Amino acid sequence: MPKSSLETTLRRFQSETDDIRHAPEPRVLRATTFVMAALVMISIGFAAIARVDRVVTSERGKIVPAQGTILFQALDTSIVKTLDVREGDQVKKGQLLATLDPTFAAADVEQLEKQLASLDAQIARATAEQTGKVYAPEIKDPVRGQYALLQKSLFDQRFAQFTAQVASFDQKIAQTQATIKRLQGDEARYAEREKISQQIEGMRQQLVEKQAGSLLNLLVASDARLEMLRTMENGRNSLVEARHQLESLQSDRNAFVQQWMSQSSQDLVTARGTRDTVVAQLAKASRHKDLVQLHAPDDAIVLTRAKASVGSVLKEGETLMTVVLLNSPIEAEINVSAREIGFIRAGDKTTIKVDAFPFIEHGMAHGRLTWVSEGTFTLDEDGKPVDPYYKARVAIEEMHFNRVPSTFRLIPGMTLTADIHIGERSVLGYLISGAARVTEAMREP
Repeated sequence: MPKSSLETTLRRFQSETDDIRHAPEPRVLRATTFVMAALVMISIGFAAIARVDRVVTSERGKIVPAQGTILFQALDTSIVKTLDVREGDQVKKGQLLATLDPTFAAADVEQLEKQLASLDAQIARATAEQTGKVYAPEIKDPVRGQYALLQKSLFDQRFAQFTAQVASFDQKIAQTQATIKRLQGDEARYAEREKISQQIEGMRQQLVEKQAGSLLNLLVASDARLEMLRTMENGRNSLVEARHQLESLQSDRNAFVQQWMSQSSQDLVTARGTRDTVVAQLAKASRHKDLVQLHAPDDAIVLTRAKASVGSVLKEGETLMTVVLLNSPIEAEINVSAREIGFIRAGDKTTIKVDAFPFIEHGMAHGRLTWVSEGTFTLDEDGKPVDPYYKARVAIEEMHFNRVPSTFRLIPGMTLTADIHIGERSVLGYLISGAARVTEAMREP
């Protein structure tokens, strides 16, 4: 009997289990094993080739103006007179925001204007003295007129004193010149008389030699000649003394004039220097007076307002309110954990998800990282301690929002989260990095 027929006959008497065990393997089952193995290999290969984005998600963030907020602060201690807006109000360009008490600023301006008027009158008076003109101011403004009249009175007094003193010197000089002229005439006449005395003495000498005259007459003639010589010498000395006195008087006169002009010139220089200082102070005070009324520089939104009321006192440098311009470019300011900062660089692409508009339904904005702080911060905006974080700024380049109101715009203060794209990595690397964390488990002592 053939072997195959024998096996068939035997199987008829065996159990079903033995029948299944001795039956040949199905081809589909064998193929499934190879298919599964192939799928595993393909999955591993795909995971090694496929790339996914590496993303760092910010902890928190908000929309901020790119140019910062505008602060309205008190230049010095001021009293609040009016508060015309509230937090959140949208204001137009030039709209009045608040008013401070102008009493102090107005008083400073008035005082400096009076001081300037006084200095202008003083400068005009000193200039007239320097140029030798009569100071005759035109009185148009009552405030300036009172200072002009005071300087006119001072000018008249100084001019009268100057004229009287110069006239006194001129009289003394004229008197001395007359004395010099008289002495010069006397000297000429004394010279003629001395010549005559010399001739008389000679004639007396001849008569004595001829024994026709007495010796007494000769001696009298000689004495007269000597007396005339003495008189001539005294006259010459008096003339020299008079000439020195004339030079002294002329020098004193010139010195007085120069001293008077020097004093006037010094007053002019001092007044002009003081005037320049007062003009600068007046410009500052006038600007201060203009700033007692706070106006919006452009269309803006009031972000904050100090907890103050009408009559409150603001200290120097204290902020009354802050506004942000409506047309100002906006950015996203985000906080990044210190543990995630390692691969973040300026220029990284960033996806911005605004909390007010769920990104799955309304979309998101895109931008680039423009700035990362050089140090960490450990306090939040309320001054409470938090884990260290870095601040970063994102320039918004594109906005892809849908199903939003027609008046939609990003408003400073909106909260958000940002995904910073720092590169790519394979799916396999992602899975392995996750599995690697298992090796760090169960290490507690």
